[in-house]
This record gives sequence, C-alpha cells and structure tokens, in this order.
Amino acid sequence: MIDINLFEQLTVIAKCGTLSAASDELHISQPALSKSMKKLENLLNITLFERSKNKITLNETGKLTAELALSLVRQEYELIERITAFHQSNSTISFVSNAPVPIYDIVPILNSHFSNMSVSSQLLEKKKT
Repeated sequence: MIDINLFEQLTVIAKCGTLSAASDELHISQPALSKSMKKLENLLNITLFERSKNKITLNETGKLTAELALSLVRQEYELIERITAFHQSNSTISFVSNAPVPIYDIVPILNSHFSNMSVSSQLLEKKKT
C-alpha cells in the first residue's frame, strides 16, 4: 500500500510547478521531497518526472498521476470529515438558547446524566430590529 502523503506531496508539486516551491509549501527540505518522489516512482514502477541537471518537471504520466492523486487526497479529507462529524454527532449533546439562564442551569444537569458525552452550549444573540 502506498502512503497517501506521497500522493499529497505529488499534488503540491503539480500545483506549485517546482520542487523548490512545493518543498516550501510542505515545510520539508527539497532533498526529502525529491527522495519521497523517487520512492513513489519506485513503488509505482514508473517514471513521473523528466529530470535534467537543475530541473525536475512532471511528465505526462506524472501529470495524470497528480490529477488522480488530487482526487484521492480530497476523498481522504472528506472521509476524515465525515467520520469526525459522525463521531461528534454520537458523542456530543448540543444545546442552544437565546437566554443565558437556561444554559447555566441545564448544562450541569446534562453533564451529570450523560457523563460519557460532551455537552456543547451556545447562546444566540438577539436580533436587532
């Protein structure tokens, strides 16, 4: 299985256009990024880049791989968001009020009766007319 971070790094290279700009955005050194991309090429057993003395650019296969990787990375973020939202909906009681007193009275009661869940409260502001 290929580490998703390798695909994420590839998408940043495609977006930034250069290894230097991508390494700055990713906050990793150029040699580390270059090594990661070589590892990805080895895992896929294909060449993703055209390499010259002082330049590295995506070849056509690299461009397609970066495009597909972007879709994969987006799916990963969506997966994490959905799992987190599901977990939160099953472990958090949300309480909204337009007056502070009910919140101060009810939140401790909810905490004592539902100790395995977190309680989130929000005080709505009055609309100005």
